Amino acid sequence: MRIAGEDLDANLQDSTDRVLPTVEMLGDAAVMLRWEGVSEKHLESIVPAVWRLICELQLSGVRDVIPGFESVTVCFNPRQCRAVELAELLLLRVRSCQTAGSALGRELRISVRFSREDSPDLEDVSRLAGLSVRDCIDLLAGCRFRVRMIGFSPGFPYLSGLPECLRIPRLATPRRTVPAGSFAIAAGQAGIYPQCSPGGWRLLGRTEQRLFDVRREPPSLLRVGDLVRIDPCGPLVSEVSGGAGQ
Repeated sequence: MRIAGEDLDANLQDSTDRVLPTVEMLGDAAVMLRWEGVSEKHLESIVPAVWRLICELQLSGVRDVIPGFESVTVCFNPRQCRAVELAELLLLRVRSCQTAGSALGRELRISVRFSREDSPDLEDVSRLAGLSVRDCIDLLAGCRFRVRMIGFSPGFPYLSGLPECLRIPRLATPRRTVPAGSFAIAAGQAGIYPQCSPGGWRLLGRTEQRLFDVRREPPSLLRVGDLVRIDPCGPLVSEVSGGAGQ
């Protein structure tokens, strides 16, 4: 249910030169801020900035803050705060956060091994993209991936930043088992499987880096807003660098 405009401070609804989100109730214990009709570039900056801001506020009654591709959902205890008052406070804070959207996360480099065993879909992806295997690996190495969301399984990062030629659909039939650490792409996104699981994304390589560890604080290696670069290694990198064909 979307909160009616008359229930909110009219001044907060006047976006002028800023893009304010719509506010929707999700049941009786969550409020979702959603940015509609704005550019991907703006979403990449404002969602992590707002998520961090709300987390840092440590608002009484707020149980969790969940970032999405174009939204931030705030889960709360309805016995401790009222939805409309929380929405007003969030919009007020978001308004002051608009110019801070460029303050994104960390930059991390992750070593990805390319081999016959770890890269079962690399040749098909290269062919569909009209590239050699070497050019495909080089293209991936040059990408600046942005963590847009963590989901699907604990620690799984949805990464934007793939070039247009690698926007290839997921597999028609998902695999029953994808090895942990698999670096994969599907439908314009990249991702890394933290655990062994079923999956339909195209597997291009594999990392030994642990993306999720319950003994670590926080357990997830990556956070929304982080910038990720991959460092290719492994037999296929050596083969293609040495002039071998696909």
